[in-house]
Amino acid sequence: MMNTMFWVLWTFIAIVCVLVALTLRKENDQTPRREILRAVESSGKMGVAERSFLWVFSWLDTRFRLQDYWAMSRDTFYTMHRQLPLTHAEKYKLKIIWYWYPLYCLGGISFLAFIILVITGTVLGIYYVPGGNLELDPTPAYASMEFIMLELPFGYIIRSIHHWATHFMVASVFLHMCRVYFTGAYRNPRELNWLIGVGLMFFTIFFGYSGYLLPWDALAFGAATIGINMAAATPLVGPQVATLMFGGTSLSGATVTRMYFIHVFILPVIVTALIIVHLFIVWVQGIAEPH
Repeated sequence: MMNTMFWVLWTFIAIVCVLVALTLRKENDQTPRREILRAVESSGKMGVAERSFLWVFSWLDTRFRLQDYWAMSRDTFYTMHRQLPLTHAEKYKLKIIWYWYPLYCLGGISFLAFIILVITGTVLGIYYVPGGNLELDPTPAYASMEFIMLELPFGYIIRSIHHWATHFMVASVFLHMCRVYFTGAYRNPRELNWLIGVGLMFFTIFFGYSGYLLPWDALAFGAATIGINMAAATPLVGPQVATLMFGGTSLSGATVTRMYFIHVFILPVIVTALIIVHLFIVWVQGIAEPH
């Protein structure tokens, strides 16, 4: 432990020394840092906000070489050929009229619904208590949902937005998949993005199902019963699948906790990663025009 702390300390000291050495190096004559400061002080045409911003920037730039580090980063960015590739429309100079067709906005609508779900779900997660017991009425999960709906200020509105945004996202993702299929946008060279979209469709439905169980009311209990029976009926690995998803081969208090963990921690990471890859491929390849 002491050996690790020793190396961490000396590494920190070395980094500080390097930063100080770079900061105190000879100024670039082409960058009139102090001239900017003098111009700001002598000019009477600027507003208070502009003068304050330029004064702060000049003061920091004189001491910490902001412009030099920015120029160095920019030069490294371009010399290492790490600039972003051109979009499909920019590369082939295509007109982007297809972007404005209503059916071609379904992907963006799905993404917007996902952002709304993340924001409202974060607020709900602060007050939600994951836990269920088949013998207690109400269970902790149901009691926390009642608190959100009846006592939390704007809780009813936030939960309603989260509820309807889920339906909206599922519908828009399904219609988006239909549009891609019927316009032939899944064909070469977009096969990989089609497979990613199929995965997003599956995880979106699973997202909705796992959230449907969290209130642990009568509807959630019925849906959980159907789900655990379907999982247990999986050939060869049925009990393992049921245990992985529902915390056992029969419903219990662990079912709510397991679904909460999947809904809040596992699925958001997977869906976010797939959305980033999906959007990047669309950005590079462009939106396929109808065949």
